[in-house]
Amino acid sequence: MNRRVMITGASRGLGAALADSFANRGARVFAGTRSVRSALDRIIERHRDRVVAIDLDVTSDPSVSAAVSAVAAEAQAIDILINNAAIRSPSVSNPIETIDFKDVARTFEVNSIGALRVTRAFLPLLRLGSAPILVNVSSEAGSIGACRRDREFDYCMSKAAMNMATALLGNYLRGTVRVLSLHPGWLRTDMGGANAALDPATTAEAIVELIARESESKTGPAFIDYEGRALPW
Repeated sequence: MNRRVMITGASRGLGAALADSFANRGARVFAGTRSVRSALDRIIERHRDRVVAIDLDVTSDPSVSAAVSAVAAEAQAIDILINNAAIRSPSVSNPIETIDFKDVARTFEVNSIGALRVTRAFLPLLRLGSAPILVNVSSEAGSIGACRRDREFDYCMSKAAMNMATALLGNYLRGTVRVLSLHPGWLRTDMGGANAALDPATTAEAIVELIARESESKTGPAFIDYEGRALPW
């Protein structure tokens, strides 16, 4: 795999697992992180010639611009952009009566606006890529058609907003860049918790294979899970 991949939120969890999986296949990986943590450190140690840590805060225009410059100094283009950075707020499980609107705003800034900010900044490099694909790591929590929760307002609403960005970008970039929202499943990460159903490393392997297939596709559902099954918007 001679692909150039930019991943946000790659310091740990799914982002780190994706960086490792892509590097194992020979890809050149730019791992966006606010701070290099142990998981990414170990991956970089194994793949020094393939994985580069890129300082990146998706809520900061100057940080995102600097990240683009850092990647452009290493590669003339990127083929895959994965917006993976996301948070779940401390008050995410609160009912409507006690939600914290500061947490809501922060969650939107990272999960929704951050992904759009990164996409806009990296789009010139992505457009120069080979069979380019933009992947927004979303969640079934952002599906209005399958909504079953009665809380988690900030997280669910932020992922629904990300899905709308996917739909709009899919229209805007049709025929030039494949655009997807991807639900990775319930993962055993800091966000998903120890009781989650899926191992992030195994899921990352499935996602990398899925992205390889979808990069060559110009049609098909734009909101899918890690096995390629269509999800309702």
